[in-house]
Amino acid sequence: MNPLVSIIIPCFNAEKYLREAVESALAQTYRPIEVIVVDDGSTDAGPEIARSFGDRVRLVSQNRCGASAARNHGMNIANGYLIQFLDADDLLDPIKLERQVPLA
Repeated sequence: MNPLVSIIIPCFNAEKYLREAVESALAQTYRPIEVIVVDDGSTDAGPEIARSFGDRVRLVSQNRCGASAARNHGMNIANGYLIQFLDADDLLDPIKLERQVPLA
């Protein structure tokens, strides 16, 4: 059985990029995964974009504390055995976890 991987995406005013980042996380060929977006006090539409994915993405919010605090918050609520961080303005190759998890 494959271990659950939590993909944690810290987000601050990243509406321009967030949809593509989340889509790249959800497109992973590896399963099981959970995708967590940690909104770090955004004033843009980032939280609404995360909500638009429904129950495929867990959105949590915090007051502006910075990316490190957002990553830590995500780790504290993650259920995964392994953690994959993904910046909101970055993308994951679809087979990244499929290739990397067996090596972990």
